[in-house]
Amino acid sequence: MKSYLSLVSKYFSAHKKKTRLTIASVALSVALITGIFSMLDVFLKFEKIQVIHDVGNYHLVLKDASDKERKAISSRIDVKHSGRWIDVGDGKVNGIKSWFGAIDKDFAANMNLKVSEGKFPTKPDEIMIERWATENTYLDVKINDTVKLSFPNNIEREYVVSGIYNDLSNTKASGKPGVLLSIDEANARVTKPLDILFLVEFKEKVNIIQAEKDIKSTLNISDERIGLNNRLLAVMGQGTSNSIIGLYATGAVLFCIVLVAGVIMIYNMFNISVMDRVRQFGLLRCIGASQSQTKKLVRREGLIIALKAIPIGVLAGMLITYICSGILKFYNHQLFKEIPLFSLSMTGIGAGIIIGFLTVYIASLLPAKKAAQISPVNAMTGNNEMKNTKNKKRSLLTKIFRAEIAMGINNAVVKKKTLILMASSIAMSIIMFLGFQVFIDFMHTGLKTTKPYTPDISLTSKQGMEDDLYTKLSNIEGVKKVYGRMFGYVNATFDATRLISNYKESMQHIKVKDNGLFVPLESSWLISYDKNQFNWAKQDLIAGELSEDKMNAQNGVIVVVNHVRNHQSTKTTNLQLGDKIYIETAVGTKQLTVIGLLRSVPFSDSKLNLATFITTEKLFTEWTGESKFKIIDIQLADKNQEQTVNEIKRMLNSSISFLDARQKNAEMDQTFFTMAVFIYGFVAVIALISILNIINTMNTSVISKTRYFGVMRAIGMSSAQLHKMVLTEAATYTLIGCLTGCILGITLQKVLITYLLSPYDIIWKFPFVQILLILTITLFVTVVSVINPLKKIGKKGISEVVNSL
Repeated sequence: MKSYLSLVSKYFSAHKKKTRLTIASVALSVALITGIFSMLDVFLKFEKIQVIHDVGNYHLVLKDASDKERKAISSRIDVKHSGRWIDVGDGKVNGIKSWFGAIDKDFAANMNLKVSEGKFPTKPDEIMIERWATENTYLDVKINDTVKLSFPNNIEREYVVSGIYNDLSNTKASGKPGVLLSIDEANARVTKPLDILFLVEFKEKVNIIQAEKDIKSTLNISDERIGLNNRLLAVMGQGTSNSIIGLYATGAVLFCIVLVAGVIMIYNMFNISVMDRVRQFGLLRCIGASQSQTKKLVRREGLIIALKAIPIGVLAGMLITYICSGILKFYNHQLFKEIPLFSLSMTGIGAGIIIGFLTVYIASLLPAKKAAQISPVNAMTGNNEMKNTKNKKRSLLTKIFRAEIAMGINNAVVKKKTLILMASSIAMSIIMFLGFQVFIDFMHTGLKTTKPYTPDISLTSKQGMEDDLYTKLSNIEGVKKVYGRMFGYVNATFDATRLISNYKESMQHIKVKDNGLFVPLESSWLISYDKNQFNWAKQDLIAGELSEDKMNAQNGVIVVVNHVRNHQSTKTTNLQLGDKIYIETAVGTKQLTVIGLLRSVPFSDSKLNLATFITTEKLFTEWTGESKFKIIDIQLADKNQEQTVNEIKRMLNSSISFLDARQKNAEMDQTFFTMAVFIYGFVAVIALISILNIINTMNTSVISKTRYFGVMRAIGMSSAQLHKMVLTEAATYTLIGCLTGCILGITLQKVLITYLLSPYDIIWKFPFVQILLILTITLFVTVVSVINPLKKIGKKGISEVVNSL
């Protein structure tokens, strides 16, 4: 033996199981850190592509930009692409209601517009139409056909179809096809200068917030004319809105908790491993080892363990990331084709390596110091390992429990540091699990996705549709579900203090009467729901209840908190439960009572409304006198959808509009699925590594007390009593850890949702199911993890166990 440090490798060879457990624990902690940070890094890459697909690839938007402003911005060194987007407004093509606009040819790809047939419109008399609108049930046109366009200012003119471009889900779902004119023609037809937008895409690694400030100051542009693509900036880490900052803060808190959890896991395991060998270090001291040499020995062990565990942990963490990436690429290869499956995340790898080495080094310092300070005599006699305390005739524990149970509890609580480390390791796992559940709540609330009530097809009619059409549609093969709604507009008023200040400012002059009610400048949208729709809406209920009987008895309405204005979710009122609303009906003024608040509804109105109210079909008919469905929603079976759609179309007359939302639903699901893979991936990784950590910790704890268990057997403790004692000790660690973790985890959940995610209207509810699941799984894993090492110890002879180092 050339050096005393070679004892480390000899010890590892002689105690392979203990070494493997220690290495596995460090590797698991590194895998947790690497996996979470790598998944976050890769998630942002996937989410950026998803957001660009949803809203377009631009960072800054300028309204009514002059030629001078456009040239100045386009020539900046940090600008990659720029182009105009012109909103001409609604009109008609051959009598079919449509939307007219234009975009610079070079910027069309940024907004996901691709010519699928023909060419881009460049001449004044050329247009390009969405593919779905060229079908015979709509415009029935093809390339080079001539069509008549009717503009918002009642001007009519004939144009030639020069091209057909890809379908856009929003226009397809609204039944209003997009028609693109040439830029020059659109400039001539646009009536509002602010409808001409100049879109800018910056180069990589540009500070976009600073660039916006530079552009505003250099060109003297007012705040009202300039804006940002906040959703895209959010996934780039440059979002500035309050809601985005709250989301960033939530993520920062949770990822700090992941780091702390990883550190505690490594420190706990390393501390158990070192302090278990008090007798060995005493023996080394007896043969002349100095305190300095003992410290070096322990630190060398830490270095070797780190060198073996960290690569394993990093590879495991990257494997988890590859699995998530693979799922998304398989699910939508076309959208995510540019992202390689085996992309390396230097952020995740760097975090795993650096934090792993630092934690092992720090974790070895205190045990090394303690090992160096051990008295050789005490270590050899075992006095450091088993301290005798003054015992009363009968302790409180033995009065309540049998001796072996009392000893198990005492063994757990008598060593305060071990108890704190063991319980903390379990508690941090639970805090992480409960903390990341907040992202799941955000995902289901903040992101749009198809719900049980989301229709594939919607039929609308201003004249209304009779019940016989509803019945016929229900009987079509391939139709899964049919449900209808009536809707109309009412003049509604209530206490003027319930109006949001932003809405008051936008409307400028709202007259308030002496009784505190205001004179409405806009009508409100009144919608009827049937029993099924009320049941479906319960998952978005913020306060109150959805009871048809109560609504019918009290003239009740449900207020939609976030309703859509100008294609954006907006709050206009702050109505509360019990507030009174007054509407004008054919038979006079009716007083309504707010009995529920709904987060949102899965549809919107093109008209600007003050508020959106939901009531029963019975009350709707009483208040408005109407009984015909204005909209019928249809859900299709998965098979033969096109055949079913054609059959539905054959049943419709010219007064009924056919709206196909299937592409929009698929895109919403894709957006949701992109985030869901990683959010559920985070939770799954935390749960899996937490379970493995508990198994490893309990295994190591039992094995480290092998000699103590041998002594207990030598003085007469039976195998059954030994098992009960060990299980009780393990259960004590687990219950204290669970209790601490649940209390802190629930508090963390509530704080994050209440203070940081309040803009998303997430309602915190006590996580009964999660707590029950945590307690069940943790106790089960604890019991299972100690059984196997106990069996192995039981097979050894007492003398062999007592004399083991």
